[in-house]
Amino acid sequence: MLHELRQFISEKQLFSQNDTVLLTVSGGIDSIVLFDLFLKAKITFSVAHCNFCLRGDESDKDEQFVSDLAHQHGIPFHVKRFDTNNFASENMQSTQMAARELRYAWFHELSTTFQYKYIATAHHLNDVIETSLINLSRGTGIAGLHGIPEKNGNIIRPLLFASRDAIKTYVEQNKLLWREDRSNAEEKYARNLIRHQVVPALKKLNPNLEETFRQNTERLKGTEQLFKFHIEQYRKQLLVPTTEGFSISIEELEDTPSPLTILSELLLPFGFIFSAIQHIYKNKEQAAGAYYYSAQHLLQKDRAHWFIFPIEKAVDFKCEVTEQDTQIDLPFGYLTITTIKRDDFNGFNQPKIVAYIDKDLLNWPLLIRNWENGDKFSPFGMQGIKKISDYLNELKIPKYLKKKTILLTSNNKIAWIIGYRTSEIFKITNTTKEIVVFTLTPFQKE
Repeated sequence: MLHELRQFISEKQLFSQNDTVLLTVSGGIDSIVLFDLFLKAKITFSVAHCNFCLRGDESDKDEQFVSDLAHQHGIPFHVKRFDTNNFASENMQSTQMAARELRYAWFHELSTTFQYKYIATAHHLNDVIETSLINLSRGTGIAGLHGIPEKNGNIIRPLLFASRDAIKTYVEQNKLLWREDRSNAEEKYARNLIRHQVVPALKKLNPNLEETFRQNTERLKGTEQLFKFHIEQYRKQLLVPTTEGFSISIEELEDTPSPLTILSELLLPFGFIFSAIQHIYKNKEQAAGAYYYSAQHLLQKDRAHWFIFPIEKAVDFKCEVTEQDTQIDLPFGYLTITTIKRDDFNGFNQPKIVAYIDKDLLNWPLLIRNWENGDKFSPFGMQGIKKISDYLNELKIPKYLKKKTILLTSNNKIAWIIGYRTSEIFKITNTTKEIVVFTLTPFQKE
């Protein structure tokens, strides 16, 4: 495996003998093998270990194990403890996503402080397979199909040539000690489920699955490069700079071989997600004036063009709602409108995305608009009046989302902060005869 490591580093031009490398070592089997290979290859490196404090004494034992190993061989050692659960809670992330964000932020901090040119992780060939299958099951483009790149900026993966079986064999032959993370066996995590259930089933169909995936990965990388080349030509042709942003001709887009695919590639860099782009394209024939938001940009439809502006230059969203309307397009989704009898009401469901309003309290047409400074409403279930700005601050809504917050109003009174909370003054009571149900369907996050 040592020869294969040297050959892989050389072929992929991962780093040179004089480059400074920071090796991330968890104590698990993969990182211990890469540590041992680096020693035998006489590569100059330092070690970084993250203690995510998720498994109590076991996490501390992992830390001590890696610390002892580094000091035994005279390798510079960095360690950091993280309050991962608290970070995940504060940022509304899964524990796995929080741990990933924390560790890579720290790795980059170390590389800046100590001038490490590269950060090496111990991902291997089976990680590529698992990542590709996860991406495929969740939806992905070409890049997601070839899984993990061997080099991404200053992140390198020198072990991507090796399968999990080869790593286990190396450990047995060299009698290496390593630490087992028991959470690796828990199938509540998508990666573990694929590792323990899906991959073994696929290997029954193809015992050489790892080698097949390696070959497929190389082909997909070539396909991606060809795809990117042609997309860049369409970008130059279709994405026309304007004084405030860019424009895209709908007619010219329609003359391309795959309009939705090309539109996706044009809009993804502006932060628009694929489900939103599908909706934009599907409604390309709608009247001028429709708006769609990403985190940083607004897309506005004209008669023959889409215009893209930075969000700070975005104009206010306003839309009238008549009593006959059944669906309204919003910047971040769409609103369906139905009316039911009071006797058919079965209770509140998903109150953030569904608003139930007494029809007799509404004055048509209604108006959907951006919130403005000074706007106030009476939150459902509460007494008194609250400023919209104070309400959004209490929810810790990010600044860019505040800009996208819109209101459903009736006769200048706020009936619903769409996607958040309805108003007490429009609530259903025992005297309600009919209920207007507003259902928000947001574009799916990716």
